[in-house]
Amino acid sequence: MIKFFRKIRYDLMEQNKTGKYFKYAIGEIVLVVIGILIALSINNWNESRKEAIQEQFILKRLRTDISSDINQVSLEIDLIDKNTKELKFCIDVMLDKKEASIEAFRENLESMLNLSSFDQNKTTFNNIISSGQIEYIKNQNLTDSITVYYNYRYQGWDTAMLDYTRNIIAPFILNFDHTPQATPGLVGYDDFTRVDIMQSKIPPKTIEDYRNEIFVLNMLRQKLYNLEGQKTAYNMLKITMLELIEQIDVEIED
Repeated sequence: MIKFFRKIRYDLMEQNKTGKYFKYAIGEIVLVVIGILIALSINNWNESRKEAIQEQFILKRLRTDISSDINQVSLEIDLIDKNTKELKFCIDVMLDKKEASIEAFRENLESMLNLSSFDQNKTTFNNIISSGQIEYIKNQNLTDSITVYYNYRYQGWDTAMLDYTRNIIAPFILNFDHTPQATPGLVGYDDFTRVDIMQSKIPPKTIEDYRNEIFVLNMLRQKLYNLEGQKTAYNMLKITMLELIEQIDVEIED
């Protein structure tokens, strides 16, 4: 009988030890799991922090690029306005709406050979697209706006102006009359060879010669049409730029 009770006591003690070991093991597992979760949480926080820093870097770079684009397109718009004013002067002279010397007429007519063009600075955009870093930008609406801006189709007018000026205007003008080869005031102007056209056996054209050449008037009209198309496209593009800058500013942290 005594042995029986001793055995029961021993079994109870063993069960108690097993229970303690089991609780200890569970506790150890819980601590390990908590440690893993904390480590994962810290790692995720670090990754999120790195991505946030990279996002800010990208947005600031994009803002710098777009701000530069705004300045550049503004200069091109100013140049278009200048060329438009000078060509309208020539049209008024040809239509007898304005009196001018041949020198003044020829000086303004130089704008016929001027070209305006604008190229977006796509350095940062191309980098974040090729590297997949555009995903760092969390605001999807902003991402869409950035993509729309850099895929904006505005260069059709630039191409039309380039083709028309090089292939139509320049060949005709070079064949029709003497043309200047450099503009006074230009840096390095004195380094250019200047030929006195009055020494040529072929005399320069008079204003009446220009007035009697319908092709010149039509060239002026077409050139003005292309200039106005360019200006409209540039102004619309500039509005897109300014709106995009506002969106980026909302996301940039001071």
